[in-house]
Parts: sequence; structure tokens; C-alpha cells
Amino acid sequence: MIQWVIQILKVATVVLMSGLVLMGSVRAFDYYRDQNTPDDLGRVYTVTIGEDDDVDDVAKKLLDADLISTDLYFKARLRAESKTLEPGVYRLTKGQSVSQIIELITSEDSVARTTDNPDLTITIIEGWRTEQIAEELERLGLNGGADAFMEAVRSYPSDMFEFLADRPDPESLEGYLFPDTYNFKADTNPTDLITNILNNFDQKVTPDMRARATDMGLTLNQVLTFASLVEREAAAGEERPIIADIYMRRYSEGWRLDADPTVQYVLGEPGNWWPELDGDDLQVDDPYNMYVNYGMPPGPIANPGYSSINAVLNPVATDYYFFVANPDGSGTHLFAASLDAHNQNIAYADGQVDSPAPGSNPFEQ
Repeated sequence: MIQWVIQILKVATVVLMSGLVLMGSVRAFDYYRDQNTPDDLGRVYTVTIGEDDDVDDVAKKLLDADLISTDLYFKARLRAESKTLEPGVYRLTKGQSVSQIIELITSEDSVARTTDNPDLTITIIEGWRTEQIAEELERLGLNGGADAFMEAVRSYPSDMFEFLADRPDPESLEGYLFPDTYNFKADTNPTDLITNILNNFDQKVTPDMRARATDMGLTLNQVLTFASLVEREAAAGEERPIIADIYMRRYSEGWRLDADPTVQYVLGEPGNWWPELDGDDLQVDDPYNMYVNYGMPPGPIANPGYSSINAVLNPVATDYYFFVANPDGSGTHLFAASLDAHNQNIAYADGQVDSPAPGSNPFEQ
């Protein structure tokens, strides 16, 4: 009898110790998570649990939103607690523990439940760089904001679209994020939004346009690179094919491109992505600086619109090699075929002479 009681006590002790170890592990995990909190701690995310979503589906959504660090732990905890997911829209906060998240998404009267998963709209402006798109998405309220979008850009697989195969940097989509207006939900996965944008690019940059690039001896990425320069330089639409011709002729004849936007791309930073330049800036040591490097930039410097892409594919041939901003505030340029004429145009733009060089306006009758 005494031996039987001793055996029961041993079993009970093992069960108790196992429970304590489990509780300690859970607390240790939560403590470790709390000691390694991300920079966006406290940011609110919208997560939708559909009627047909299972544990795996929800774990993926939470992982994609970076609300949990491992889907295995979340699924194990949910199943161990024998709780049932409650379909609905939830506002969850970065930094909540797995236990807190499970409690919130399995309670019928959850304080995190909301009806607010707003429809959002972004208009990508021609000439925006990728970081500007990311900042606008954060302002609008996309889950994860700018950081999540940029991470999705860096990890976007090249095999999703054939036209991505020749991009020189597999962690960049610069040039391919087609300027247009896009609708999405606050809880949209950034990768899904990127796919939607690239689908639009695939439709707008037609097979005929890509064939035209091949006939010109250009890859699609080279077309987008030239087009991004045109987009950042040309405010007047009629000048785009002329500026495209100038850049491509400089390139084909072995000149440096001497393109200000490439230096702005190097020096841009949050709050001032396209800074004003001074003379010293033009000497910055960077592969994108086409004042010190020959050839082409490593890739596009912005996301060009249809008009600039079309201008590269259909340039207007002229004798011009140079251009400078017209001082009249029209957004147009003064063009020149020779360095002497260009210097006169610069002097006119600086107010040092009374008139530009003859023939500097290609649209004069």
C-alpha cells in the first residue's frame, strides 16, 4: 500500500514539474520577446480572420504582419489552449504577447474587434523613387507601413514576372512600380500590393513596346533606366523624346551622361529625396553618379510613367547634346548642339547675358 502511494506521488510530482517547466518556458519566451522588441513597437495592425480561415491561415497573416515571430509557437499555443478562432476584423498591436493575441482573436466580445478595415487608395506619381511610395503607404495606413513595404520589395521573387529577369539588383524594383492609382485594404499584404502594381506594369508596357526595345538593342531594364532620367528631367511632355535622344546619344557615343538626377538619387534621404545640388555634390563617389562614371547607372533611379518610357522607345532625333533649365519658370529647357552654345544658355539662365543661343528652343517656328 505504501509503495503504491509513493508511486502516485512520483507521478504527481512529474506532472507538476512538467507543468511548471511549461509555464516557465512560456514566461521565458514572452520575456525574451519583450527584451527584443522591434522599432515599431506599439504600431496597430489590421488583421482579418475569414469564416474559412484555419489556424495555418491565421498564423500566416500574423507572421506576415510581423505580429508574431514564429508561426509554430502560435499554432502550438492555440491548439494547447483548445480555443476557437472568431472570424472578424481585429486591430492588434505590435508587441502584444502570443497569449494576448490568442485571447483577443478567440473571444466573442473581444475589445480588439472592429469594423474598420478601410479601403485605401494610393496614386503613385511619375518619377517617385521606391522610398517615396513606401512613405505614402505608411501615411495612408498600410499594415506594417514603409518598413513592411520595403522588405517586401527586397524579397520579391524574380520568377513572378518574366520582365524581372534582367533587373541588375534582385532586391530592387526601382523602375517597375508603374505610376498609377491603386486601391487596396489596410490589411493588404505588401507583397500582394506589389504583385498588383507589377500586373499593371505588365499590361501597360505591352509586348510591342518590349519588342521595340529589342529592335533598338536595349534591354527592358535599360529602357526603364533611360526613362527614369527623362522622367526626372522633363516637366514639359513635348521635350521628353528630345531629352531621351540626348541621353541615348551621349551613351552610344561614349560620353558621360552628366545627369543631375543620378546624383540626387545618391544623396536623397527621408524628407528630401531629390535635393538641390552644388558643384561639390557632382563629385560624390558612387556608381550611380553619372558625372564621374561612364556608361549607364546600375539601374533606374525612379519609377517612370508611360510617356517617358514611350519617349525612350520613340526618341526625336536632333543635333542637341546639351540642355539647361529655362529661367522663365515654364519648366522647359534650353537646348544646344555645341558646348559654346550651351555655355551661352547657361549664362542666360544665370542672368549674365540677355539672350540664349540661337536655336535653343526646338519648338520655335
